[in-house]
Amino acid sequence: MKINLFLASAALCLAAGGALAQTTSSESTTTTTVTPPAVVAPAPVMPPPPGTLSTTESQRAVDANGNEYDSTKTTYGNVNGAASDSATTTTIQPPPVVETYKKTTTTTSTGD
Repeated sequence: MKINLFLASAALCLAAGGALAQTTSSESTTTTTVTPPAVVAPAPVMPPPPGTLSTTESQRAVDANGNEYDSTKTTYGNVNGAASDSATTTTIQPPPVVETYKKTTTTTSTGD
């Protein structure tokens, strides 16, 4: 009987040791990379034709609300090639005013 108890306890120790040896662990890493937006170089400034002091381009637009957009770009020729100047003007129209009138008419008649 003592031998059976000894064998049972030895078998239990071996089984528990095997279970401990079978434990596993895992590790997970997540990396997020943010890509910055691409930088777009402005278009090169072309000098005006020889003999011309400057060239000016104008654009005008009016949207559905009556807002006006005026843009001008002037290019000057100089010793270094070209220089550029631009201006944009935006005229915003106020929203239309809605006026409501209430007219009340009172008629009084007297009996004769």
